[in-house]
Amino acid sequence: MKKLNLFLRKSFDKQIDGTGLAVFRIAYCLVLLCEIAQMFYFRYLIFDKIPYVEPSEINFGIPISIWFIAVVFVLFGAFTRFFTILNYIMGLILIGSIHSFEYHVFYAYMGINFLMIFFPVSQCLSVDRLFKKLKYSNTNFTHIPPKTVSQMYYFIPPFVGIGIVYIDSIFFKLGSDLWLNGLGSWLPSSLPMITHFNNSSFLNQEWLVKSFGWGTIVFETIFLVIFFRKNSRVWVFVSGLILHLGILIEFPIPWFALTACTIYLLLVPVSWWKKLFSSNKDLSTLTFFYDSECPLCIRTKIVITHLDWFNKIGFKTVQFDAAENQYLKNIEQTVLLDDIYSVDTKGKIYSGVNTYIQVLKRIFYLFPLAILLQLPGIYQIAKKIYAYVAKNRTTERCTEENCGYNPPMVPNDNDIKLLNNFTFLDLKFNTLTFILRFIVIIQLIIIFRSLVITEIKDSIGFKGTKTDKYISQLSYNIDSVTKKFLGSTAHPVFMDFHFNKYNHIIALVYIDKNNKEHWLPIIDKNGQPDYYIYGSNWVNWTFRVNSPNINQSKLNSGIERYTAFWAKKNRITDLSEARFEVRVKKIDIPKGWEKDFLNKQIAKTWIYGGYVEWKDKKFISHIKDIESL
Repeated sequence: MKKLNLFLRKSFDKQIDGTGLAVFRIAYCLVLLCEIAQMFYFRYLIFDKIPYVEPSEINFGIPISIWFIAVVFVLFGAFTRFFTILNYIMGLILIGSIHSFEYHVFYAYMGINFLMIFFPVSQCLSVDRLFKKLKYSNTNFTHIPPKTVSQMYYFIPPFVGIGIVYIDSIFFKLGSDLWLNGLGSWLPSSLPMITHFNNSSFLNQEWLVKSFGWGTIVFETIFLVIFFRKNSRVWVFVSGLILHLGILIEFPIPWFALTACTIYLLLVPVSWWKKLFSSNKDLSTLTFFYDSECPLCIRTKIVITHLDWFNKIGFKTVQFDAAENQYLKNIEQTVLLDDIYSVDTKGKIYSGVNTYIQVLKRIFYLFPLAILLQLPGIYQIAKKIYAYVAKNRTTERCTEENCGYNPPMVPNDNDIKLLNNFTFLDLKFNTLTFILRFIVIIQLIIIFRSLVITEIKDSIGFKGTKTDKYISQLSYNIDSVTKKFLGSTAHPVFMDFHFNKYNHIIALVYIDKNNKEHWLPIIDKNGQPDYYIYGSNWVNWTFRVNSPNINQSKLNSGIERYTAFWAKKNRITDLSEARFEVRVKKIDIPKGWEKDFLNKQIAKTWIYGGYVEWKDKKFISHIKDIESL
């Protein structure tokens, strides 16, 4: 324990470049925004009692929109502390309101969102950093805030979001015949309703696909031991990326796969990010001339330099450099001072708004704004705004009184004494280590009911004792709370019981007035997931509405929701005339690896499974007993 504390303290005290942490923030927020956007589109399906027919008590579009806005602010690193807290709260409210649509990436969101409150994720590539530059800079001095963060911030998300999840998963996989036989990745990839991609060329290589399954177990087992080691970090990053890109290709849970990939970005060597974002080479394709004695021009330069990650824009002062430029030497300096000028590598001169358009074109993520500024009407408005600002700008040389000041001496966290020799830095370290220890203890209690531990308890006669029942109940009680607040829960993903006796695929077909068939985009004609069931919707339709053993009541309820939602989206306002047929594809249950198994199941014929209809906004089911077909 003492060695562990020393390792953690050493990692905490070590300061490294924070660009990688910022890249993680941006990538993670982009994935989370995709999840939220999907949630917004399907909000009536997810939250209404019956979509559009019996609405929920509140309009969930408003809180989902607030969550989306909060994540956008975190994405750009603007007012980050406030919006990371709001992001966590909104996620807690909305994910906590979802029951039959919840799935395992939700827990990852809650864990990461909680940690981001404490992390300096806006230290680099952020609006907050720009605010600091502008606040403390003037014509005589440009303030450059520190870019370093504790190395520990790079290790915690992989430890919590991947390592602990893997260890928990291993305690299930090692008790699974499916995984021990090397079929843990083959079987779900060979069932049409589970995979959205036909990768039979890979699945037909028995020893290759089995090696991949066994390799997954080995990788997950050793991850916690090797991920933080410098000489193995790149290997772990590449292996993890391949594993989760494979999940992205095979299964309709893209946000889960991409979320894991964003966490793996923290294992990329810091030197790679520094080389990518901090190049000292002159890569400029546009030279921007500015008035070095103009406060607004100085601020403009600071903003552009901050946004220009790859040094595409160079800067020269009008006072000293314009006369040396062969393209601007014939323009009087008074004219140059009245406007903004730039010159590209071909010698073309731009001024005013056109200069800013050229700047935006060279900053890849702002290119759409350049296109927007060129649109008729918007361009004319931009010219008028620019002319007004240029005419009324302050031309007086900047001083501490009129445009900023030198940054005050900010004390180091280690110099802030809270109690005797206990510093603010110590408080940070103790808080982080307490969170880590708490999460580990919680996960160990949850692991107590895993398959491997259950088998061990049974073999030694401990299973069913009062102590066993007490700890098991404690594990369930803790799980019900921590999975919502911290994302700590059990991870029995793709286990035997998910597929045991799962021998049916159910699709829905709308029959219009002309007796024409319209397959609902839930399950396609191959029996594979269509675009309606990705992420949480796929889990809901595949394992809650459907299941290895059909519950007719749940099936009816699910079909009621999906047909009502689809009808509204497709402008079928008169549900009394809507008739939906249920199509069933009976598939085989594999006893072991089998060549071309997926194609054989896709080739199975659809059979009639009854129909459902709506009368006076009431759902009426005439679905057959699926299990008996």
